[in-house]
Formats: sequence, C-alpha cells, structure tokens
Amino acid sequence: EQIFDYPDDLKFHSSMTLFAHAAPREPVFAACLEKYFGGQRDPRTLARL
Repeated sequence: EQIFDYPDDLKFHSSMTLFAHAAPREPVFAACLEKYFGGQRDPRTLARL
C-alpha cells in the first residue's frame, strides 16, 4: 500500500525510522514501518544515527 509519491515516500520512511529509533517504546512508528515498508528501517537514516 502506498500513501505518498516520490520523494515524500522517502521522507516518510526516514522519519518513521528516526522516530522508531528515538522512541522505541512507542509502537506506532514500528507499526508504520511494518505496514508500509515490510518492517524494514531506512538504511540511510540508520547509517547517520
């Protein structure tokens, strides 16, 4: 399921990865990653953390 077009989809993926990292006890960010990205976090964002 796609909710954003390019480049907003990249921004959403990056943001959800960042927020999931910053707030690991908040399930909504991991749920978004699971639903829209198969649970995969954005590797470019992770590399910068």
